[in-house]
Amino acid sequence: MRKTAPVLSYLFHPLIMPSLGLLLLLNSGTYLSLLDPAAKQAIMFVMVLGTLVFPLMMLPILYYRNMVSSFKDATREEQLIPQIIILILYIITFVYFNRLPLSRVIHAYVLSTVLVLFLVMLLNLRFHICIHSAAMGGLTGLIIALIFLYETPLQGVLILSLLAGGLLGSSRLAMGIVRWWEVLIGYLLGFLVVLLTILIY
Repeated sequence: MRKTAPVLSYLFHPLIMPSLGLLLLLNSGTYLSLLDPAAKQAIMFVMVLGTLVFPLMMLPILYYRNMVSSFKDATREEQLIPQIIILILYIITFVYFNRLPLSRVIHAYVLSTVLVLFLVMLLNLRFHICIHSAAMGGLTGLIIALIFLYETPLQGVLILSLLAGGLLGSSRLAMGIVRWWEVLIGYLLGFLVVLLTILIY
C-alpha cells in the first residue's frame, strides 16, 4: 500500500475530480447524454481549463515566486495561497457556466465543486480536512443524486466509486499524511455538499 499510495493520490487528485464528475454527468444515461457531441466537448473543455489546466499553470508560478517552498511538504499557511487562487478560478468557471443555457444539474454540480473547496479551505484554517477524500466523496454524492433524480442505473459506477474512495482513504493513511477522522470528515463533507446542492439547486 505504501508503494501504490502515491500513485492513487495522483490518480484521484482533487483537481481531476471535477472534470471526471462532469464527464460522468454528460454520459450518465440521462437526457444530458443526448447533447450534441460537439457541445459536450465544449462543456468539458471549459471545465478542464478552469478547474485543472489553469490551477496547474499557477502552481509553478507560486513556487518560483517563493510563495510555496514545497508542494509536497507545504505548511498550512503555504497551502492557503494556492487554495485561494484555485477557489477564484473555480468561481470564475461557475460564473461562466451559469451564463450558458445549460441544465440546472450542470450548474448545480459546478457550484457544488466551488462550495466543497471553500468549506475545506475554511475548515483547514482550524483543523485539517483531507481534500482528496472530500473530492472523492463529492463524486459519490453526484452519482447518488443522479440515481435519486433520474433513477439512472449507475449502481455499478457507485460501487466503483465507493471502492475507489476506500482505496484512496487507505492510501492517504498509509502515507501518514492524515488521520482516519480527517479522511472520514472530508469524505462526508464532499458527499453531502454535492448531493444536497444538486437536489436543492
